[in-house]
Amino acid sequence: MKILSFSLDPELSGLRKAVLVAAGHDVIAFTSEKDALQAAQSANGYGVVLLCHQFPAAAARQAIRLLRQHHPGARIVHIVHVYGEWPEVEADRYIVGADGPEALLRVLREVQG
Repeated sequence: MKILSFSLDPELSGLRKAVLVAAGHDVIAFTSEKDALQAAQSANGYGVVLLCHQFPAAAARQAIRLLRQHHPGARIVHIVHVYGEWPEVEADRYIVGADGPEALLRVLREVQG
């Protein structure tokens, strides 16, 4: 599956990308708001877009609007920081980052099917 990943934390982004690539996914990761917003408008197709809790809410909402417009088939997964957090973004699925790679891979399988 082709995955687009947005996070402002380069270390976390790199670790997430390594896990997903090892699981057989094609991952493009961006660690700047500008690059992420450009990718959201690109002609490239994505199956899933991951939005990390470290990505600012206003930029995440803008990215989601652009993704829904330019990539209506892409599923958006917001990775929240802690349980009980009420994210200010409207995604297709939510997952707590601390649940780890297995939970992320499970959610990807669920949104893929």
